[in-house]
Amino acid sequence: MELTASRAMPGHGWVLAACLLLLMGLFAALVSATQLRPGESLPVEVQPRSDGVVQLRFELPAQVTTRWALWFPREPVSRLQLVAADGWRSETLQFFSVGADEGILPAGYAFLLPRDAHGPMTLEAEMAGGLHGSLRPVLAQATDVRRVERSGVALAAAVYGGLLALAALALALAHASRDRLFIGFFGFTVALVLLLQAMNGHLYGLPGVRFFGLWQLQGVSALTVLHAAAALWLIEAYAMHGRGYRHARLVRGLGIGLIALAAVFLLNLPWLAQVSQAVSASGWTLAGLAVLCMLVDAGRRGVPMAWTLTAATAFSVLAGVWISLSRHGLAPNGPLLHFGYQGTAVAFALVLALSLTHRIGDYRNQRDRDRLARQDTERRMRREAARADLSTALQTQLNGLDPGEIPWQGFRLLMDHLLPLVPTESCIAVLRGYQGRDHLLVEPSDALPSVEHEINHRGLTLRRQAVAGLALQQPVRASAGGPAVAMEALVPFQMRAPGWGVLLLRRAGGDGFTTEEMSVIGELARVVQLHVDQAAAAVKLRRSAEIDALTGTMNRRTIDLWIGRTFTDAERSGRPVSVLFIDLDHFKSVNDRYGHACGDDCLRAVSTALRSVLSDADMFGRYGGEEFIAVLPGRDGAEARAVGERMRTAVENCEVRHETQRVRLTVSIGIATRQRGEDAPAAAVARADKALYAAKRQGRNCVQVAPAVFS
Repeated sequence: MELTASRAMPGHGWVLAACLLLLMGLFAALVSATQLRPGESLPVEVQPRSDGVVQLRFELPAQVTTRWALWFPREPVSRLQLVAADGWRSETLQFFSVGADEGILPAGYAFLLPRDAHGPMTLEAEMAGGLHGSLRPVLAQATDVRRVERSGVALAAAVYGGLLALAALALALAHASRDRLFIGFFGFTVALVLLLQAMNGHLYGLPGVRFFGLWQLQGVSALTVLHAAAALWLIEAYAMHGRGYRHARLVRGLGIGLIALAAVFLLNLPWLAQVSQAVSASGWTLAGLAVLCMLVDAGRRGVPMAWTLTAATAFSVLAGVWISLSRHGLAPNGPLLHFGYQGTAVAFALVLALSLTHRIGDYRNQRDRDRLARQDTERRMRREAARADLSTALQTQLNGLDPGEIPWQGFRLLMDHLLPLVPTESCIAVLRGYQGRDHLLVEPSDALPSVEHEINHRGLTLRRQAVAGLALQQPVRASAGGPAVAMEALVPFQMRAPGWGVLLLRRAGGDGFTTEEMSVIGELARVVQLHVDQAAAAVKLRRSAEIDALTGTMNRRTIDLWIGRTFTDAERSGRPVSVLFIDLDHFKSVNDRYGHACGDDCLRAVSTALRSVLSDADMFGRYGGEEFIAVLPGRDGAEARAVGERMRTAVENCEVRHETQRVRLTVSIGIATRQRGEDAPAAAVARADKALYAAKRQGRNCVQVAPAVFS
């Protein structure tokens, strides 16, 4: 089965951008659907009287038809209370301590005026601590004020819920990727949630963290710089993307300085309370500028979503600076701007989350590359194992076979090892003129008759495809023009002309063979052909080393080897062995008279005549020059003499002609039989040699048998 990497989502960058716009559109729709200001309000004249006291003048309708309320934006003040000249006092509300009647997510300070309040009224707003430069009261009906409060609760819940969802996503991504950067993003998101809750005054109404109100403005400042430090570390890790940054030390130093500044704020020093907001705002702005510089550099280097994150950072920094100025009374303020800043903070966190998820894509790509590399390694190992097993089987089973059997056995082993790796319906090996023979192997074997007919019909086409030398796949059709019923893989064998061969594998249906399968087929086919050629060449080489080139009989080296084994076996079994030395009479005169070519013809003719007398169990060969030797296992001296006489007669009757003349040939033969206790042939061969010379002295063309003790 061919392996591919997991398919990526096409145009994923545009898809993510569209999803981000959709989320921002949903948040904008939520903001537009809420009522952040009363639908109808009355003007209020604000006149500062002294430090912390503001006089409020307004006029209510003369007819009391509904209850009216004064609503202030929730700014960080330690205490806020309304006082009338007639002694009426409202409840005291605090930013750093949420009252039980306010709920856990109050959007502002709501003061219900007396039920009978009507006509012109003058009240004093007493404020203590914190920042109150941007406190601008709104006079509206109590029902409208409650509606504004509910809208603020809904928006705050949406902001916190979105950030907490991002924090949960960060934990999931950290668990999935084992990347500490997502733990950093989780810390950044949690710090942002705490900062927004502190800025909105909601943190001090939550169980377990109300004590944080003890630090008042310095606590808010500490959270501000901690959030800025977390953003610096996170953006540096993201924007650098595994590369160095020339100002990395400066950025890290700034982050360490912000953390140290947060620790100083948490000391809650009284003299630092008045300047903590300005100092933290400066540090936060400086960190924001550093983040912008790193993101611009990342955008130039092509880091994914860096420019989008740069735009989100710019909006967030501008909104933060505007909020800081408005709280000091240096810029206009309003609920929409307040929640808009929180919206930009959420958008920044969301874009950062999307940017960091690109690392998951990198991990996935790396995982896919590793998986493909591992599978490729396993595939190569399986191929090498199959190749090694096939090579071992070929080396073992082809050794000692006759040359005509080697191709058949080799390609039979190819099918046995190939079919488990490449499942097929049938496998056919067609060999024509290979090693001097034709072969046709079919698996399953019962399909041989039909396959043989088909191969004969396609012979010319298959030969052309084999000569082309290219592996290919082609459909198999039941009839011309009909649908494909199978796919056929054709892999040619590399042979010398005029020989050719192909390997045909068929698989039912329209599914073809993969590139990997075709590679395996071709590789194993080459291995088999290599081993078959080597085994055939080894047989030829071995035979050429064992056979006398002139006569085609065993040479002296082979005879010496086999005669030694024969005597050892005969001594073990107690059987007789006879040795015959044969010498061609007057062979030198034949060479001198007729020439060496005629002498060679005489040697070949004599060899043929002598060998014709012997059985298959006998050994015969040329011992050197015009001498031959025969070894007769299981025959004693009498039987050997009879064989020798037949050999002498066969040579005497042999007719060799040179030009028009008949060359008369005779041989002298000496015979010796193994004696008891002789497990080596040297003594018997020596006796046969002496018997041969005795035959020469007696006039040649005769047979002499050595006595038990030859002298």
